[in-house]
Amino acid sequence: MADGPLPEFVDWILGALIAIGGFLSLIGGSALVFVVDRDSLAEGIEEGTITVTIHTVDLTEDEMLEVVDSIVSWTGIGLLVTGLATILFAVGYVIIRHRKRRRTQEGESISSFGANVVLGAVATGVFSFIPFSPGIGGALAGYLERADSDRTISVGALVGLLAMTPILVILLFVLGGLVAGFQTIDQSGMALLTGATLLFTLMIVATIGAVLGALGGYVGGRLAERPRSSL
Repeated sequence: MADGPLPEFVDWILGALIAIGGFLSLIGGSALVFVVDRDSLAEGIEEGTITVTIHTVDLTEDEMLEVVDSIVSWTGIGLLVTGLATILFAVGYVIIRHRKRRRTQEGESISSFGANVVLGAVATGVFSFIPFSPGIGGALAGYLERADSDRTISVGALVGLLAMTPILVILLFVLGGLVAGFQTIDQSGMALLTGATLLFTLMIVATIGAVLGALGGYVGGRLAERPRSSL
């Protein structure tokens, strides 16, 4: 079973990885906001490389341009907001963990629950190319949390939610762009339908992340118990 808090260098590595993800988001958002313009989008639509297909509505090229331009603009802003928030989170995490370590050295008992959640979420991001990666991050967090408490399922669920948060935020901005674009071309009904569908999809994504993380946390907690039961 894992014992004791995470080493300090792990906090710095986690902070660096989170910050790198934030900078990548800032780069992508800057490209969409400051590099991609209406002329390039119009050219892509005219050449057929950019399309918006809706089975119930036939969009003209001008209408399609309005929708695509709105989506790109909102997505770019979403990436910028997410990137900045992620970098601030990384800095805040390192500072908070440093302060907690100082308090631990003074004899106070400090929970590692939050650190385990962050570690699991970062692990989920690193292994995002593997299906069900929230389960991996949740298992790691549950294994580590078992040394401090029985909250292995809750720590895993929070891992799944935290790992999904940047994606959910960006998708919310994409949703905003779609709704704004459809309203611009006087398709309020389609905007409402699309918005409701994507909101439902976001809820499913968040739920799946939390459930997979919780299952991983349970498995990790059980694995952490095995050495103890074998004694």
